Amino acid sequence: MASKAGIHPENVKKRFPAISVPLVNGQALIKAAKKHDAMIMACNIRARLPVAGIVLASMASRAPVIYEIAKSELNYTEFTPESFVDYIIRENERLGNTEVPFAIHGDHITVKNPGEVENVRTLIARELEAGFTSFAIDASHMENENNLAATSDLAKPIVEAGLNLEVELGEIGAKSGSSEGFTQPAEAKWFIEELDRKGIRPNLLAINNGSIHGTYFGTTQEGIQLELTHEIWKAIQPWSVDIAQHGITGTSLDKISSFIKYGIRKGNVGTLWQNITFGMAMNQNGNALTTADRQYIKRPYRGIPDELWAEMCKWATETNNTGGNIKNANKVFTAQLNTIPLQYKMRITEHAFEEAVRLFEATHSIGIADSVYEFV
Repeated sequence: MASKAGIHPENVKKRFPAISVPLVNGQALIKAAKKHDAMIMACNIRARLPVAGIVLASMASRAPVIYEIAKSELNYTEFTPESFVDYIIRENERLGNTEVPFAIHGDHITVKNPGEVENVRTLIARELEAGFTSFAIDASHMENENNLAATSDLAKPIVEAGLNLEVELGEIGAKSGSSEGFTQPAEAKWFIEELDRKGIRPNLLAINNGSIHGTYFGTTQEGIQLELTHEIWKAIQPWSVDIAQHGITGTSLDKISSFIKYGIRKGNVGTLWQNITFGMAMNQNGNALTTADRQYIKRPYRGIPDELWAEMCKWATETNNTGGNIKNANKVFTAQLNTIPLQYKMRITEHAFEEAVRLFEATHSIGIADSVYEFV
């Protein structure tokens, strides 16, 4: 086993001088995954309830994991950058994780126009100070030239800190960026090459390859284009950049297991954990089952109490937060979610544990924890 001395990045040590849990640079997880032909699961956490199950699954399987929260999720959850890091560390401490490394990632640090750059710069500085060890700058909503300018500017403090960097080309789920609506290999090569010329060498590139965020409603089906993904990956190999796959909820475990062959090294899973928390009926791929009018189906033996779910549905209807916007209930109902009786917390933990283990198995990341320490 590699030494665990000096494993914490400087920004983590500065805020948590007595930290005992293995919060490490996200780069180390990606490098270990690469060594072992694996992929790292990144979990978007919108509520506290599923975290314990993920931590316990990571410990039991010795699979490293990334806990992440997007800029948008900071608006509709209880978390601030500081409280998010605090909670992830606290749960790992409470559950006794001193061995299996994890990272904390700022997902989709979004800048939609040049006028937002300064506000985003402030958020990145805040997340660095809070103890984040991995960052995804997402300027994909803008034209490629503006994306390049914003990304190269905003990435500088992350590169200077030596922390994990993900960038994005082609807005996830959008029908723009090329004649086919997807990121193309030539533009990916241009983007990474130009970033490198500006002194920015990202570890990961997120692309528009057919995935979406959230639930696949009605007849909509998951459509991740793996051959295109592989062509993009090959185009950016002169810079040793791998692919970050967003929008995995609703994808079969068999397909997830194949991701690695196509250059995907990090996979984001978000809506699944919300489905587990709320007790949604799901198909075998983790996609929520819904009615023809996009109403969710609650399982009485899963997730939060039925009475709380009924209250959330009533609020959603009255405030026009039905369908995918039910995510906004995470913040409105924070107090109720955090104080549900123990029996409901336990079944959410157990369900999250089982789903996390299945994903760790599918990503081939079981047992690679010790290898992470070779790269910190």
